[in-house]
Amino acid sequence: MGYNGLGMQRWISTMKPRKYLGRRSKPDGGGGAASVGPEVNSYYHIKKRDFTFLKNKTYSDSYKKELQSKLQEETRINNWKIMMSVAIGLVIVFLIFVYFNDHFDLF
Repeated sequence: MGYNGLGMQRWISTMKPRKYLGRRSKPDGGGGAASVGPEVNSYYHIKKRDFTFLKNKTYSDSYKKELQSKLQEETRINNWKIMMSVAIGLVIVFLIFVYFNDHFDLF
């Protein structure tokens, strides 16, 4: 019934065919049920997440300084990338203008 290149395995050959429209052994029940409604919350144990513990957590001053320096470095790198892309864009526009000015005598 199934050969995956690693030799025939007993559990593959002894599998029974699944029932037509039956529930599968997946965590979601095979995907045949509705995905919204009150019974979904009880089935999946869905609860509203609470992140207030992150505000109550205290960090050391050295860790805060380390994070602040990383943030400043990332900001500096991002600003540098933006400035370089703007400069390259202006150079390209200038070169295009010079090229068309020579060919079409705009000025």
